[in-house]
Amino acid sequence: MSRAHDWSFKMRARPVREAAYADTTTRCWRCGRTLAEVVAAEPGRKVEWHAGHTVTGDPWSPLLAECSPCNLRDAQAITTQLRRSSGGTQRF
Repeated sequence: MSRAHDWSFKMRARPVREAAYADTTTRCWRCGRTLAEVVAAEPGRKVEWHAGHTVTGDPWSPLLAECSPCNLRDAQAITTQLRRSSGGTQRF
């Protein structure tokens, strides 16, 4: 990830997360649940708002409020796909 993307993401993600926390009716753009619904469905798990890319793999795509389980699940799927396509070396 380039430094420009890292800086840009931090600058763009903060207002998205703050707006999601400010409005309790905000819904995750992936699963459509509010943060309270996600917490109720996954007891004992730390659930928070993330700013998720709307286009997987595109670091410059727009960001929307996304619950942490959805965001982490998507990241895991991408990592698994990259490992499978590495020719068995388990390197990216």
